[in-house]
Amino acid sequence: MNSKQKALNFIGLAQRGSKLISGDERVEKAIKNGQATVIIMANDVSEKTSERYQYLTKAYKKPLVSDFDSYEISQALGKKRSLCCLTDRGMTKKFLSYFAESEVIYDK
Repeated sequence: MNSKQKALNFIGLAQRGSKLISGDERVEKAIKNGQATVIIMANDVSEKTSERYQYLTKAYKKPLVSDFDSYEISQALGKKRSLCCLTDRGMTKKFLSYFAESEVIYDK
């Protein structure tokens, strides 16, 4: 199993453990409230959505992962989604360990 598949399985696990928030409005609210620890955005979202979340992640200094498409995220969560975020620091550390440094966008 490759690291991408492990990461997708992990977000499914996080959802079952109630450590994941999904959906555009809920994720944006979680970022602004400080609940979100890493944002997972599909690479096929609209340009407007992409720009908005890139701005939010820089403004609130949160890592952004856009390594998956909407179908992959939806399959992992069992419902149609293109945005989600983890809310647990320990789970975030493990999730980010599946990626090479270059695949995660951090505020620099």
